[in-house]
Amino acid sequence: MITRIKTFLRRDDGVATIDFTLMFPVVMGLFMCAAEMGAIQMRQAMMERAMDIVVRDLRLGKPEYRDPAVLKAAVCAEALLLSDCETNMKLEMGPVITRGFQYWDGGGDCIDRNQTVNPVINFTAGSNNEIMLIRFCYLHDPIFPAVGLGKALPPVVNGGYKMMASTFFVNEPT
Repeated sequence: MITRIKTFLRRDDGVATIDFTLMFPVVMGLFMCAAEMGAIQMRQAMMERAMDIVVRDLRLGKPEYRDPAVLKAAVCAEALLLSDCETNMKLEMGPVITRGFQYWDGGGDCIDRNQTVNPVINFTAGSNNEIMLIRFCYLHDPIFPAVGLGKALPPVVNGGYKMMASTFFVNEPT
């Protein structure tokens, strides 16, 4: 019996299987983190691009963009990779006080998926030559929520993570 155990312990069959078994979860974890990070960066870039395009039109005086629903719909139409954009995005816009560079106390909150209606927190169209801050918050679900980066992201109400895009602009005189 002892000779059989010694023979079994000396065999080197399956050494590659052990290496593969030990390294596979590490390599797959890295691939999953890379895929999650790539998706986050692509969605963030698309959201900021869409915001820049729409805010440029707003800044140049497109009057229909004074309505928050139309403004949000325009950003969602420009953003290609944001799934179910209009229900997962929240918009805030308000004036900036130039003395001390203060603006309203909106926290950049995202939608609450528990609520059936998520109103705009603050939307003030502003007056001529007024500096405005506009923020979009998009709530997105991770691709791999239980692994790597998807697990490490700070959770929001009912899962997902928030992506923020904000910019300043000056209302042109009419």
